[in-house]
Amino acid sequence: MIALMLPMAVMAQEEKDTTVVIPQAENTLRVAAELSKYGYAKKDALSLIQAARLSKQAGFTLEQKKKAEIEEMRPAPEGGKKGGQVSLDPAKLLADAKSMAGDDGILLALIDDVNSNVRGAVGGPKYASSSVNAGGSDVYNANFRAGELAMVIVVGDGDTDLDLYVYDNNGNLIASDTDYSDDCVCCWTPRWTGNFRIKIVNRGRVYNNYILRTN
Repeated sequence: MIALMLPMAVMAQEEKDTTVVIPQAENTLRVAAELSKYGYAKKDALSLIQAARLSKQAGFTLEQKKKAEIEEMRPAPEGGKKGGQVSLDPAKLLADAKSMAGDDGILLALIDDVNSNVRGAVGGPKYASSSVNAGGSDVYNANFRAGELAMVIVVGDGDTDLDLYVYDNNGNLIASDTDYSDDCVCCWTPRWTGNFRIKIVNRGRVYNNYILRTN
């Protein structure tokens, strides 16, 4: 009887948190991502400059492997994409804004101001930037601590619908975001420290450039 009950206890090791308030830094970065998408789509340097400003203020640091030991398995993106670009990397945003600004002195001054005077949070959060093929999926593994809020945020480039799933180390689905956008958030509270599998599925017909954030 004990042997039969044990797997059931293991399966229920995580608790979903449905009332969590997303921290201000995460909301700031989601706004920055939308400004980034608009700026690239409309070739609007001012939007990219503001996106860079918000990214720096929120402590954006781009890494392909974060402290939580995210490991990516990413296929190469296929062609056929007509548009859609997103970035939260301040250096890239400002470089692209500068190429769009031409000889506009006001825009160039704003770029210099963000470069010189806006400081990010010390030791700020870490991110991964990637792309997922049409009809494909990307899988990451990350460790989260027991009793602490776990959060995964994905912001895509706007071209397709992305769905986000989180599984525990027993293969149980513990959180998901499957609406019709590519702005996804999953929150839960692990009962003990362990490894979790993060799966991003692209429901569209072209690849999607996205940014992944875990707390």
